[in-house]
Parts: sequence; structure tokens; C-alpha cells
Amino acid sequence: MAIATLSHEDVVAASRAPSASSVYFLGPFNSRITFYSQQVRALRLAHAMDALGVIKKGERIAVIGAGAAGSTIAAGLALTGKEVTLYDPADKILQLQSASSRLLHPHIYEWPKLGALDDRAGLPIMDWTADTGGEVCKALRAEFAKINAPLTNLSFVPGQKLTDIAAHGTAWLLTFDSGGEPEQRVFQHVVLAMGFGNERKTGDVIPEDYWRPGAIGTTATEPVFGTRYFVSGNGDGALTETLGLLIEDFEHVGFTRKFLGYFPGSDLRTAAHAIFAGSILDQDVEAALGADLLQVLKLHGVLDRLRPQVRKDRMITLNTNGPLFAANRASQLNQCMVFAIIEAAKLEGLKVGRTTGFVTGTRALADGTAPDGVTSGTASHCEAYKHLIFRHGPDIDKRYAAASRLLADYKTHIAGLLPGHPLLAAPPSLDEATYVFFENLRICRLADHASMQAQLEQALQAQRVIEILADAATAAVVERGAWTLAQVAGQCEQVAERVTVDVHVAPAEIANASALVRLARASSAMVDLRAHSSVRNEWQTLLASIAAAPAPSSVRRARALDTSSLPNAVDASLVRALDNAIKFAVSTGHAPKLGSLSKDLCAEVGAIWERWHASLIADADLCFDFLRWLAQVDQTNVSPWDGERGDIQRMANALIMIAAANCIIPLEPISGERGNFGFETDAIGLATGCDAIGGDLIAIRTEPEDWGVDALILSATNEVVVNNPPGRLMDGGVASKTFRVARRVSPAIIQNSTYWRALLAGDLTKWIEAVDAEFATWKSRQDDELNGVAQ
Repeated sequence: MAIATLSHEDVVAASRAPSASSVYFLGPFNSRITFYSQQVRALRLAHAMDALGVIKKGERIAVIGAGAAGSTIAAGLALTGKEVTLYDPADKILQLQSASSRLLHPHIYEWPKLGALDDRAGLPIMDWTADTGGEVCKALRAEFAKINAPLTNLSFVPGQKLTDIAAHGTAWLLTFDSGGEPEQRVFQHVVLAMGFGNERKTGDVIPEDYWRPGAIGTTATEPVFGTRYFVSGNGDGALTETLGLLIEDFEHVGFTRKFLGYFPGSDLRTAAHAIFAGSILDQDVEAALGADLLQVLKLHGVLDRLRPQVRKDRMITLNTNGPLFAANRASQLNQCMVFAIIEAAKLEGLKVGRTTGFVTGTRALADGTAPDGVTSGTASHCEAYKHLIFRHGPDIDKRYAAASRLLADYKTHIAGLLPGHPLLAAPPSLDEATYVFFENLRICRLADHASMQAQLEQALQAQRVIEILADAATAAVVERGAWTLAQVAGQCEQVAERVTVDVHVAPAEIANASALVRLARASSAMVDLRAHSSVRNEWQTLLASIAAAPAPSSVRRARALDTSSLPNAVDASLVRALDNAIKFAVSTGHAPKLGSLSKDLCAEVGAIWERWHASLIADADLCFDFLRWLAQVDQTNVSPWDGERGDIQRMANALIMIAAANCIIPLEPISGERGNFGFETDAIGLATGCDAIGGDLIAIRTEPEDWGVDALILSATNEVVVNNPPGRLMDGGVASKTFRVARRVSPAIIQNSTYWRALLAGDLTKWIEAVDAEFATWKSRQDDELNGVAQ
């Protein structure tokens, strides 16, 4: 399915307060903030500002804050040709993560969303791969420098702290502190991307910044067994600290991959859905975790595998001012992992303490430090700890003090927007239009002339590749690409450019895998199906000529693979081809492999086909059954058209012959077990362009029971002869209200013989007389049988 996106108007409206339409905020009040999500918000806003023309020619824009959001939007706006100046108090961009040993991963907090373990961010500019904060920072500084170097309209001014922003006519006067005299600058537009502030102060304690972990709670063995830790908070920062304290040699992504690997299939995701679906912000889901997740943990032996990993040299107490497991306050995966490790710790005899309350400060005691303001049960909690770790969130008001009035106005504005625009609160994903927009800008503005065209072509080629593979985070089969498989299937042979579908999983793992092969065949080489070497042998049983696919390389986000539309899409492609062939025959009076058609007959066929065509399009089941018989006579196992377009003319000819017969005998397409058109009251006929059954010609069917129908219209043979041996109705003489039981009476037959071709080309009256006679003779044989039973 396509990613739900906000309109450009919604993006801009959600970034600015009504009182200051040319001041834009990047995410200070969004929930579930990550480094990656801020970059996506930045690119969406830059794209929207350009698309809506909110920055006029000659107007200048200041970006305040050179973190993930600020550096990304500055680069994006500059690539659109805007005059951009980026300011930050630090000497270089991305100061906060510049020396961090913490792991920075673009998607891990998005689980159970598909692609949560994708290591690459997948951005068109300022892209990066999971690593420590320091390494990611180093890579992005190099990327920013590449963008900045050729762009004279992008400037970075370091060492500038914003101290005031005030209206200046229709523009804004910005005041900066650079360590000397205040400096002032005027800009027509201002983007405030100042981050979220340092960790909020707790009493007199200024917590250690999350991105600058020190020697507390490392993987090293504690010098004193039973060292006591107090962790306060229920967001991802606090939960990650908890995992690090309780798990031996904890490394976030490595442990996450291992944890997810404990659950085969989708059991964990199913449990998470039961727990979190429909929950509201801060709803306590601990009871649901105990009811739904614990059962799954036990079922798959997860607790038994976690127990040896539990550290026993630490004593942990967790404090929250509200539920520990509060819905939408932290990532679902972190909450599931913390719950699981706490349960494993219990089995190891390690009790994780729990307190509640708002920490107001700390007190020094003889054996450590005690937090103030918390309770254990109903009693005040007065215990001392060696280490206290506070993760109460950033101090946004302090960070935005220079724009406090604007921030307050914006906060009120965004609170009013959220109820009517739930997408604003959801973690964002980059839409394809924004990706392509900045990818093309990056190439056109930054690539050297010699390689630009090749890079643009390479980007276009990448847009025309769909990869089908297993998602590492969920084990689900997913697709990646600028197009969805359903979109390609819907157009099939009509796609404007050739599309490649690379499969990296076995056919057994894909519903309707055979339909995917049929789609490739039906597309007139516009859909190229390839298989990775690891599964190519299995795919060759379906498509012997399938080419080898390279390793996966798409940076597009994973989507659930939906192949349910493939069978109908292939049938729709066949109907389009049949429609073209029949219309050609009607307009020219000639059908290849069938011969000339009289003008009067063409008029009749055209009108009848127009009605049948509408019926087939309107009813997918009717269409499927009608076409499968048209393509294949042997339906022992239901076998639709295989996609080979060389068979289409024969099938079209069969349709022409049915429609022509309809001039005198009313025939209608049906979904039948033995055929595909009905006539009389309950009679069934079979019209087909098939000429063989297995390795034999269909002429080997010489007995009425071989066909089991009352009429045959065969466009690919002139050799079928069905015997009419003596006998009686197969039900022992009980006259049925349907002719389906009269299988030993030879059917009416119209086939591609010299006799019938001459009639098609000649006078319409002669054709009608011949068809009427053929069906009358069949009816006479039926009557003889019934009369014999009566006697």
C-alpha cells in the first residue's frame, strides 16, 4: 500500500503559528522524535515551501540550529535555490552526537512497522547508516560539506546563539550572541530547528546527556557486587538505560535482532497489536503485556533464553511519574523487551524495584544518594543509590527561550491541529514524491556535467525496480520500490517504462506466486521477473528462463506485499488484448488464423462483444472462469491463462465464433465447471482457443464423456470428431431438467474448418442457417435419447 501523506498545505500549516506566518518550527512538540524522523520532517517542509512558493525571489531564510533537522532543511532549501544561512552556537553541525558512543539507528524505534531493522536511513540527501552517534555525525558532516561546497546560496555561520527574534516590518530581526557584542540580522523567513534542549534539570541535579554517556552503567563488571541504580523515566531513553543495566554486554541493535529472532512468524507482532491497538497516550498497558505478551514469551521459550543474559551484579529500581509501560510514550519494541527482561530477572531471583512519583531533588546519605518525591507503594521511598539516572525529557522551553512568545503561540496552534490531522502526530515516512524531488535536485545541482545524465538514468532505473524480500524486523514478505506491485499489475503491458521485479524469497513464501509469473509473461516484456541466486532454482520450476537478480539495494521503505490483485490484473490484461484483437477483426473484416469475416457478421460480433466485454469487466469471478476455459481445456486442476501472448489470437477467434453463433442461438458467458457459455435452459458449451492437452492434440477427445458439454466452439482445430454411440442417459433413465447429464450424446460443434470459415466470410443468412442446423441436430440427438428413456 502507498504511504499516507500530508498535503503541502498541511505540512506548512503545521509548522507555523498564525501570529507569525514566516516563522517555521520543526517538531518541538511532535511525539516519538528520532534523528531520522526530524530529517523527514525537514525534507517534507522544504519540499512544501518550494512547491507552494512561500519564499519569493530575493527573500532570505535563516535556519536556527544545525542538528539533524536544521542541517537537513538548510541543505534541502539551498538545493531548491533559496538563499539560506544556517546558524548554530557550536563550531560544527551536529554537535550533540559528535562524539557519542551511543548507537544511532534510523528505524529501530518504529517497530512493529516494516523495515524497523533497516540500517540505512534511505534519504535522498543527508543519508546515513546505523552506527555510533559519532560515526554518523562524521559521515553527515562530510555529506553536508559536499552539498555546501558548490552552493554559493548556502552559508553556515558557527558560534552564533539566538537570543531574540522580533518582528521587523514584514521580516524578522534576529539577535545573536557570539561571545562579544550582540549581532543582528534581518531575514524574511526563519526556521527554528533548535532541537529539544538538554535533559530536564531535576532539583539541583543536571542529568548527564543521553548522547554523552559516561562511566555509569557500562558493560563493565561492577566493582562492587549489588551496586544500586535508580532509573527515572518511561520514555525510550529510560527504557534503553534499563536494558543496558540489566543485560550482559548489551548492544541495542544486536540485542534487538536476537530478541526478534526468538519469535517465529508474526507471533510477537500479533501480541503487540493486541496490546497497543487503539490505546491512547499514556494509557497503562502493563496488564495487557502480562496477559498477551507473557504468554507468547513462555510459548517460545524466550524467558529461558533471556535468563542467562541477565546481569546479577546490579540492583535496579525503576521510577515513573505515571505508568512504566505507557502507551505511545516509548517504542513498542523497547516496552516489550523491558517487560521481557524484567520477567526473566524475576526467574533469576533478581527483583527489579518499582517506585512512582515526580522526582523533585536528591539527598546525600551515608551510603549514597536518595531521590526526593517518590514513593514505594504508599510509603515514602528513602533508599540510597550509588547511581541515579534521570531521563525526564528535554527542557524545550529553556531551549526556545529566545522565541518564547512564538513558541507558546505555536504550541497552542499545533494542539488544535492534532485532533483533525492524526498524521501530524504519527512518526513520518518520506513520500516518494519528496524523495524523487530531492534526488533529482541533488544530481542536477551537485553532479559534474560528465556524469549527470548517467546518474539521472541510474535514478530512473532504480525507480523502476521492485524488490520482494523478507523483512528482518518482522519476518514478513515485503516489497520495496517507487512502484507497488499492485500498481504495476494494474497496468501490466501498458506501463510506460519497463519495470523489473526482483524476488529474494522462494515461491512458496509468496501468495499467488504463479500469478506473478503469469504477469511477467502477459506484460509483453514490460515486466521483467528476476530471482536471486539463493531461490532461483525454485523459481525456475515456474519460469525456466527467469534471469538472476542482484543483491537487494533499494532504499525505499518496506511495504506489506499484497498479491491478491494479481490474478484479476492478469485477466484484465488478457481482456484488453482480446478486446483489441476483436475490434481489429471487426474493423478490418479479417481475423488472423480464422480468415475473412463478412461485414454484416462483423457488425453483429462487435455489438455482442461490447455487451460481453462489460459483463466480464464487471464480474471478476465470471471473467476468471470464462477466460480459463478459453485458454485451457484441461481443468483437472483449475488452470488460468499462463500469460503467453502467442495464444491470444486463437482465444480472440474463439470469442468471435461464439459471438457469431449468438446471431441465432442466444449464448452467454458463465462460470461453469465444464464450460464457459450457457444456452437453451441449462445447456453448457465450451469455447476455447486451446489446441492441445498436455502433449496431445485435443482431437484425441472423441467421446462425449471426454468433453461433458452440449456444444463446442473450437478456434484452434478443425479435426475434432465426437462419436455418438448408442446408449441412454447416464443417470439410468431419469430425465433431468438439465442437459448436463446427457454426456453420451455428441455435442454441437463449430470449429476452424474450411466449411465454417467459408460461412464466416459469406452471407450472414447462410451462417445463421448453418449454426441453427448444427444446434438443431444436437437437440434432435438429445430428444432421441429422452424418447428412448421414455420407451
